[in-house]
Amino acid sequence: MNAPCRYNPLLEARIELFKRKNFEFITDRDGKSHKKQNDCFQLLTDDVHTDVVYGGAAGGAKSWTGCTYLAFMSLLYPGTKWFVGRETLVDLMTSTWQTFGRVFKQYGIDKDYYKINEKYNFIEFINGSRIDFLKLQFLPKDPLYERFGSKEYTGGWIEEAGQINLGAYDILKTRINRWMNDKYDLIGKIFITCNPKKNWLYNKFYKPYIKKLLPPHVVFLQCLVTENPFIDSGYIKNLQTSNNKVLIERLLKANWDYEDNPNAMCAHDTILQIFNNILSVKNGKYYIVCDVARFGSDVARITVWNGYVLIYQNQFDTSKLTDIQMNIKHLQQKYKIPNYRVLVDEDGVGGGVVDNCNVIGFKNNSKPFNEENYKNLKTQCAYKLAEKINNNEIGFEAEISESEKENIILELGNLQTWNVDGDGKLEVKPKEEIKDTIGHSPDWLDCFTMRMYFEYMDTGVFENITKDTFGFH
Repeated sequence: MNAPCRYNPLLEARIELFKRKNFEFITDRDGKSHKKQNDCFQLLTDDVHTDVVYGGAAGGAKSWTGCTYLAFMSLLYPGTKWFVGRETLVDLMTSTWQTFGRVFKQYGIDKDYYKINEKYNFIEFINGSRIDFLKLQFLPKDPLYERFGSKEYTGGWIEEAGQINLGAYDILKTRINRWMNDKYDLIGKIFITCNPKKNWLYNKFYKPYIKKLLPPHVVFLQCLVTENPFIDSGYIKNLQTSNNKVLIERLLKANWDYEDNPNAMCAHDTILQIFNNILSVKNGKYYIVCDVARFGSDVARITVWNGYVLIYQNQFDTSKLTDIQMNIKHLQQKYKIPNYRVLVDEDGVGGGVVDNCNVIGFKNNSKPFNEENYKNLKTQCAYKLAEKINNNEIGFEAEISESEKENIILELGNLQTWNVDGDGKLEVKPKEEIKDTIGHSPDWLDCFTMRMYFEYMDTGVFENITKDTFGFH
């Protein structure tokens, strides 16, 4: 785009102010100042942080900040390339682009300075800079997001990141810092805006932020709606008076531990209850449940149960099958657990453990018991697990770190119904979908789910045998 442009002295002054990191023309008006937004712009233009996460609640001016940031960076640095990504192009064009339009109008960026290419979805500025609109939706035919593999950007922005798959973030991280960064001495940055969401954002940014463990190049800046002095008072009132407790906790109070997924099978409070559950059921029957890492990947985990209470666990990050087998046999002897109460995930390499230890194998995709209307055995057990958790029957007494406890809460929160609009058999959220959501394999959830196998097949010897059992006197 090289057409002549009408000189706009006020806009040129604003570009110079942006260059000098004086953002008051954006953050201040009518005697009020949006201090969090100003802090955000300082972080977005420093030479330290490569990941800037902003939001964590509704109403913090996240979209306005993102559009303004990309617009002025494009105008300030000719020829640079940026992106804004959301789950769908519909959201980009009906929401994000509308915000760009208001930003352009507010700061005098008239149509002499830019044009929008609706065919290829980008904004091109008169100085050669451009902003690409990227559809970040997960596509089964492109699970690794290879469609972005050849892109080169100066930096970019992921909006509504809670809707985005971790894989999109990972690939876009490799595509920034590749276009004129050296020329302008700019570090590649990804700006991430979001509301609370218990997915990869929770694990990657929020938890480390709470624990003060974020790496130096990453920053999480939380902004509540009450910190935005320009928000419509009616917006806050609507949030405060909502009948939706989850909405209030997430969007008003920035509580990341409340899930708003209507497909969740367990209430959040009942999941928390398992760690201090005086109602959990111990019955003196001991079980071993082992989730073996698939073909050497993920984590292998062995759990010991007394009834419905998990009392011991051992984790193998990298281990030979012989080590797992020896540990199972040791625990059998310690807790007096017979082979018919030892269950091992038989899919993948677990079949070798089943054979060598002569224990029960769990096949996830096998038929459910009693011909019940479930997609497979794992689904049947998952529904039973949800029932037990919601009835406060499950307990947890094993020693674990706080981070592992948080992983358990996160994984059980992803115990969700799936394809709820279908007319077929009942399903649960697939393991690979959960892995994409939380960023790791749900091995805790697998162990909890497999424990429910013994609800249907707890066979072996008679319990409490006496002479009278067989009519002897």
